Amino acid sequence: MTEEFWSGHRTGKHSWVLHRRGKACSTTKDGQDSEASVNKALLLQSNNGGDTGMKSKHKNRTSPQNCLSCRGQKCKILIAAIIVILLIAVAIVISVFVCCANNVDEDEIFDRKTFHLQQTFNGSFQMQTPFSNETQGLNDVQRKLTELYESSHALGRFFSNAETFGLGSESAVVQYQLEFIFPEEELRNSILSRETVYNVFRQFIYDQNEEESGTMFIVPSSLEMHTMH
Repeated sequence: MTEEFWSGHRTGKHSWVLHRRGKACSTTKDGQDSEASVNKALLLQSNNGGDTGMKSKHKNRTSPQNCLSCRGQKCKILIAAIIVILLIAVAIVISVFVCCANNVDEDEIFDRKTFHLQQTFNGSFQMQTPFSNETQGLNDVQRKLTELYESSHALGRFFSNAETFGLGSESAVVQYQLEFIFPEEELRNSILSRETVYNVFRQFIYDQNEEESGTMFIVPSSLEMHTMH
């Protein structure tokens, strides 16, 4: 092994430069040159690092033109999306109107001025209890019959009039008459047949609630109906 040692006399801060193995590599002048070289290298490295940092900072910065370009693209995408949504909404609305137009029931379009034929029914039924006021009671029953047939999907457009008659203040029997008008003879034996008109009335009677109807309750088994010619 070689021992580290100093040789000569001190002339400056660094008179000798020792290597790891302890051999002298240069004189004082050579040491100064070596130190200057090292400092120069460090300075260059520092400058290069600064330049690199500046370049990276410049690269990370976004110019105003790039920002405007990005915003412009986002606006275009947003506008396109809104247009597509509006077109879809318009298409849905048009489809709904078309479907509604196609589903219009032709039977609901009619002109009562063309109804020149007439069909009449009469009959009777019995109230649960006699009317305390016969006139008022008969008017209430007549109004119920009118509402019943006017609200009927099958018979409402043909219904014309309903009338009720009493047999006396002590009697619970009510007589009635129903009138219908229609445009074609073939309806007399189909929609305006006795079975259809009777079934509408019977269904109403069986749907009654005795407690809610009170004195207006009609005995279901008492209903009678006939066709007048």
